[in-house]
Amino acid sequence: MRPTSATIDLGAIARNYRRIADRVGGGRALFCVVKGDAYGHGAAAVARRLASEGADRFAVAILEEGIALRQAGVYGEILLLNFSDPADAGAHRAYALVPTLHDLDQARRFAEATRKFVPPLPVHVKLDTGMGRIGFRPEEIAAAADLLRRATGLTVAGTFTNLASAEDAGSPETDRQVESMRACVAALSAAGVSPGLVHVANSAGVLFHDAGRFDGARPGLALYGVSPSDVGDGGAGLEPAMTLETRVMAVKDVPPGTALGYGGRFVTAHASAIATLPIGYHDGFRRSFSGRVRVLLRGSELPVVGAVSMDLTLVDATGVGARAGDRVVCLGSDGAARVSAWDLARAADTVPYEVLCGIGSRVPRVYAG
Repeated sequence: MRPTSATIDLGAIARNYRRIADRVGGGRALFCVVKGDAYGHGAAAVARRLASEGADRFAVAILEEGIALRQAGVYGEILLLNFSDPADAGAHRAYALVPTLHDLDQARRFAEATRKFVPPLPVHVKLDTGMGRIGFRPEEIAAAADLLRRATGLTVAGTFTNLASAEDAGSPETDRQVESMRACVAALSAAGVSPGLVHVANSAGVLFHDAGRFDGARPGLALYGVSPSDVGDGGAGLEPAMTLETRVMAVKDVPPGTALGYGGRFVTAHASAIATLPIGYHDGFRRSFSGRVRVLLRGSELPVVGAVSMDLTLVDATGVGARAGDRVVCLGSDGAARVSAWDLARAADTVPYEVLCGIGSRVPRVYAG
């Protein structure tokens, strides 16, 4: 077993789920978003743990993710948020997966594919209230409702939208989208189509806006203990669930003027102890971290030096007495010191979602809690 691993604290995820459920309020549905292999945390293990906490609704991106959850013994509703092909309607029914309808052509083909279904196939309707990606626009509501009224093989179980700017607590865009959603749902109902369970808030919507809006919410990143905003978590007290760690592979003493790594991008200014770590960008420790992040070793924060390569990373361990086999934390805590997903995201000019989802499949997940 290679020494690089990601430890997932399922207890922390369970506690985050309870915090979010309390914040949203009783009687409202929570779709636990476990797409992208639960943001790199392992969808099967996470969903099973959440189910033990009472979660009975999950959301994934695509059919294959839904089937994998069923095969892992996950029950309850599984909503497919993104790509749903009418040609897969039989698989949706066989695995009790709920596809999303997002445009007129796709909805027509779903209506045809399910024409003989008894009972009808549950679906959710996606509305575009401002994200500009998939979803029926407000001016398409009448046509969509007419199609759905005549689609005997389909039944609308829910209606939802995506908030585009909810991580910015001061942005007026979220309120604008909420009002657009209210109008669209009212129009759908007036046209004779019940919207079913209406859900709007993502993690940012729950943390930074009125979580009591509509019938439910879809927490994702917050379940894993990371805020969608780098300026706090709205007082929720989230617990990060992932620790990415490795162990020192070798320590080399080098003189001043030694070039390190591909391209010699870093040159030592003094005699240095350079520790080699068996982790690299194929593991999700990105090349863009080169010279911009620190790792935790023997109670110290040590800088990454030289270019991160596919399988190896160098750190300047001068003065700490590092030895082969020492534990190194690349994401997570070591005593009072911490490297957060936001620390890594800022270094790579990205977001924590990408950092967590990018932890590679060859990094084994170890579950605790």
